[in-house]
Amino acid sequence: KAMLDSLREVEEGFDGKGYSFLVQAIAARDSKCLLPPEDLERYDANIRAHLNYFNKYRKEHLTLRYFQHLSLLISELFLDRRFNHEAKLRHELNQFVRTRNAQRSVLEAQDPRFEPDDLRKLAFWMATGSGKTILLHFHYRQFLHYCPDTLDNILLVTPDEGLSQQHIEYMEASGIPCARFSVEDSGFEAVKKNAVRVI
Repeated sequence: KAMLDSLREVEEGFDGKGYSFLVQAIAARDSKCLLPPEDLERYDANIRAHLNYFNKYRKEHLTLRYFQHLSLLISELFLDRRFNHEAKLRHELNQFVRTRNAQRSVLEAQDPRFEPDDLRKLAFWMATGSGKTILLHFHYRQFLHYCPDTLDNILLVTPDEGLSQQHIEYMEASGIPCARFSVEDSGFEAVKKNAVRVI
């Protein structure tokens, strides 16, 4: 909570050397950041590269709010660990579960251990209007950056046609290849490599 309160006041954007003011503030928190500085800087550079990519296409340039930037750093950390250090990530998560379970009373439910398949999802709980759509665009690029496999079918499922059209328009405005899903297509006819099909 103290970290979030202090980050609210941090200037948005990046300095002349390309380092975000947010990451500088996190790194300066009296050794409370458990990430090695080189990882934090690498993640920040990736986020800056994705932001620059989107701003090449968009009429209105994006500036990340502190909570958006922070969530993207978490995505970077998760994806890096998930694809490059999966066993270590699972071990650290299970160590966290053991510690938290030990602090609970015998009447409280215990959290289960993380199994390999549990590391296939990442969810964000964010308020309406907090920019989840643009974060989805970042997550798309972040996933492609870390995933070593070639993807043959990327689906975006929305609750209705209006939202499907809105996502297509937003992705096109951000330079993300996309197309409307068609039951006649197998998915392998996607317009471009790594195109998102929206339904």
